[in-house]
Amino acid sequence: MAFTRAFEEHEVSPEVRRTYSDIRTRFDLPFVPSIFKLVSSCPAYLKGMWNDLAQVASSREFQSASQAFREVSHSMAVSGGWSFSDQPQVLASDKFSNADIAVIGGIVGLFSRATAQMALFTRLMQRGYSGGQKGRVSPSRQVSALAQMTQVHVPNEREAGLRVWLIYSDIKRTTGAKSVLSLYRVLSPFPGYLNSAWLDSKRVLTDSAFVDARAEMNRRARALLTGFPVKDHRAQLKDVDSRQWQEIEETVDGFARLLPQFVLLTAIWQRSFPAASRLIGAA
Repeated sequence: MAFTRAFEEHEVSPEVRRTYSDIRTRFDLPFVPSIFKLVSSCPAYLKGMWNDLAQVASSREFQSASQAFREVSHSMAVSGGWSFSDQPQVLASDKFSNADIAVIGGIVGLFSRATAQMALFTRLMQRGYSGGQKGRVSPSRQVSALAQMTQVHVPNEREAGLRVWLIYSDIKRTTGAKSVLSLYRVLSPFPGYLNSAWLDSKRVLTDSAFVDARAEMNRRARALLTGFPVKDHRAQLKDVDSRQWQEIEETVDGFARLLPQFVLLTAIWQRSFPAASRLIGAA
């Protein structure tokens, strides 16, 4: 059974908190992606996996691969012709100010980048329990200003009120996910907009042409992983028992299956913010 409890920073040991901090820095993100909060249910795995892949996460090669994956998604979003409702108009109708609309557009751009990173990284995690692979990366002297100076609060599922919980239930039912992606949880303080964004997402996710494009996104993700070094995590992590490995695999496999399509979806979502779409490379 996959892990379903995401452990927040105040719930984990000092050592795991340090790992969380390093994760934010290496990916240059103002939050810890959900996959790490879930696998922290097995601290020995989180520590061993991250010790192996931390340098990969901050390498120039991984950053370039993530950016290439985003560029592919934006190209496919344009060629596919999918769209969300006009997002500034939707937000304005809910009494969001122009400044707040710009913030929401920036958040969608941020998650566009983070989702591309995690779509690739979870596949590296898969290779870690599938025997590993040979490769080589260059170190990076990344400044990580965003991770060091800013924090984005992504509410835990347990914080959801009834209306948000109902939306979460529909997200899980539609996608087959065991947990709700941070992309939607970050919007939970605004249930009206969360509902609107999810309905747009659901419409696109079930479009037959999008389903075909999803397969292409998965193929591109696999192709971009060539040359990244991953050790055999099973051989290295003797403290992780067979039951824990099963839970780890189910959790990581679920994210690896879902995330490539959400890379494409966030590209479509981002294009619905006209001002934000000009900042694709900067997000």
